[in-house]
Amino acid sequence: MENLSSFDLFRHIVLTDFLRYFITAASAYLIFWVIFKKRWRHRIIQQRQFRNGQLLCEFGYSMSTVAIFAGIGFGIVSLKRAGFTLIYNDFGDRGALWFLLSIVLMVLLHDAYFYWTHRLMHHPKIFRYVHLVHHQSINPSPWAAYSFHPFEAVLEAGIFVLIVFCIPAHPFALLVFLVYMIVRNVFGHLGIEFLPKNFLQNRLLNWHTTTTHHDLHHKSFNHNFGLYFTWWDKWFGTEHPTYRKVFDEVTSRPRVVTGAGETLINSESGKALVVLPLLIFSQILSAQTPIGTWKTIDDGDGKARSIVLIESAGEGFLGQVIAIFPRACEQPEPVCVKCPGERKGKPVKGMNILWGFKKSGNVWTGGSILDPGNGKTYRCKIWLEDSGKTLKVRGYWGIFWRTQTWYREG
Repeated sequence: MENLSSFDLFRHIVLTDFLRYFITAASAYLIFWVIFKKRWRHRIIQQRQFRNGQLLCEFGYSMSTVAIFAGIGFGIVSLKRAGFTLIYNDFGDRGALWFLLSIVLMVLLHDAYFYWTHRLMHHPKIFRYVHLVHHQSINPSPWAAYSFHPFEAVLEAGIFVLIVFCIPAHPFALLVFLVYMIVRNVFGHLGIEFLPKNFLQNRLLNWHTTTTHHDLHHKSFNHNFGLYFTWWDKWFGTEHPTYRKVFDEVTSRPRVVTGAGETLINSESGKALVVLPLLIFSQILSAQTPIGTWKTIDDGDGKARSIVLIESAGEGFLGQVIAIFPRACEQPEPVCVKCPGERKGKPVKGMNILWGFKKSGNVWTGGSILDPGNGKTYRCKIWLEDSGKTLKVRGYWGIFWRTQTWYREG
């Protein structure tokens, strides 16, 4: 993202955060409330219908939260570009141990931050101005994970600002944390207890919050303020007094199949939210692009040669080498000896080798590709195959061409 314009950077962040929320919430909703609703019917915690328009309202507020999170994310990336954060790009700077430890520290910091800001939002003089929107979902659904008043969304995003100034973090560690955060958040609002009935009896696991734990908070308001763990609620006496009893009751219910009234979902908003994921997913698939990380393969030995990160740049793309896999007889940090101009003698890692391109049907043409091996630049076109898992890269030399297959990473 270092080479994106401000507009393209913001657009990229908006899309990323939207997909992070939408894919997780939609998957949980479709699996538990639509496709396998009969299987999980007896585990619905509150056993009541969603109120009219609730799901659409939750989705609407979540979209405003996406915009706010994206704006703050844009600010963080801008500060990172200017060198004002503790985000580092080179994995080798701190190694694998710190990488894992930094994720643990982020989770622990967020859990403490959430508990105390959450209790603050429940103060009588603050609640109705900040947190009431979220508690309109007395019987929450997965779509409520981001359903915040704008003031609350800003407060929730404060953890990201705190992290990047307090914890040295690799971008991928931040990504792992963000995925963990949204998954736990969505399942906290699932409305269905999917964990086994002996979960709270396991001392190695029972300090994790359950869906029942947060569902009771939405129902009673004054207990269970924790996010990931039950520690803070236990330490400060805010755990719901019947938490374990309710969990045991919900998880001990017999599975019953009935004929009438098979779903507790409000029909109007439920149908809308079933259709909405399909519509948006179809738009996402139709807008599939080469943006992402790709593994290049050596034509000679068939082994991985490098990793190339492709990002949007203006109306086209920019492909940068972010990792190299040198052979035993090669330099560990190769340079482009035969490159002309300013690229001559520069490290191949970090070099832009792909640029330009305009979309034409199902292919992108009019681009250029640099071969660091011989320093030559070729006309190039690219296209996706195998449902976006592979990228065909064709370089032209006069009337001749050569096509490589790159494989999507992650």
